[in-house]
Amino acid sequence: MTVIRFMKKLVYIFIFLATVSCLNKGESKVDLASNSAIQDNHQNGLTIDKELLSEIKKAVKKEPIQLNREVYNFDKDGNETNYVLGKGLVFKFIEEQKAHAIFNRYYDKVVAGNNYIFLSNMDFDESYNSYYDIIIMDGSDPFKIIEQIGTNGLNYDVYNQDILNQLKAWHAEVDFKFVVIDVARIHAYMNKLPKDLSKFTSDVYEFCPDVIDQGYSDMDEMISDYKDNKYFWLWWD
Repeated sequence: MTVIRFMKKLVYIFIFLATVSCLNKGESKVDLASNSAIQDNHQNGLTIDKELLSEIKKAVKKEPIQLNREVYNFDKDGNETNYVLGKGLVFKFIEEQKAHAIFNRYYDKVVAGNNYIFLSNMDFDESYNSYYDIIIMDGSDPFKIIEQIGTNGLNYDVYNQDILNQLKAWHAEVDFKFVVIDVARIHAYMNKLPKDLSKFTSDVYEFCPDVIDQGYSDMDEMISDYKDNKYFWLWWD
């Protein structure tokens, strides 16, 4: 009896080890396939034309990294939403003038492929030259991108939904092309000026006081800049 029990134990042990071995092999194949997909899929989930992406890389003279951006968003009731944006590509630390040139050169082609290109994460070097990251994300709707980035002015009790509502209203007047989308900053080209520029400018200042308190010297300079450059920005310090 003792020998029979011993033999049964050996059989059970053999079956257990064989099962574990098969499972480990299966898991290894899954891991390898996953790693291979990451290495082969340089678009990181984007359905962007490979030739277009290659052209952008050559123009930027940098390889992009995968988007991995953690977002904390709050609503008026104090509810917090936390998530990670991971579907997209980032070209890090590009000189500001060059970043704008890349945006203007490739905007139409990127958007035509149902993606959006924009600048974010403004930074400076030791000589105070300004730089941006260039981001390409899935989806061509800039308002959806603004929502995902979680742009807000919490220091002024201005929340993401407030910004979306106001930008959409102004967009109907001036036809924005959003170039900078960040946590507390929005920049856009205005394809046309509003009919009542003075009222528009006053409304912008009321919504975001830092455009003058931290930017333009006064309303006249702000109006003059709108007329000359059709460049719009908001920033909540």
